[in-house]
Amino acid sequence: MSNNIIISIWILSSIYCVYKLYKRSKSTSFDGVIGYTPGLEVIMVIALGPLLTVIDISLTWIRIYKEAEEARRRAKN
Repeated sequence: MSNNIIISIWILSSIYCVYKLYKRSKSTSFDGVIGYTPGLEVIMVIALGPLLTVIDISLTWIRIYKEAEEARRRAKN
């Protein structure tokens, strides 16, 4: 049971990271490039998926919290 949960978390986090990698590659693609082949990046994203997901979610939460604090400070002034 717990083995299935760990594997499913790994798969979901890897899918999330591959999606983020694909989204980033679309925004950094140069004109005239036929295709983008990330190669080793995909392998590392799949291997380190859970760790990268935790880091990404933590950084996003910190950014949102920082923006909320700045808005609160501006509202006081």
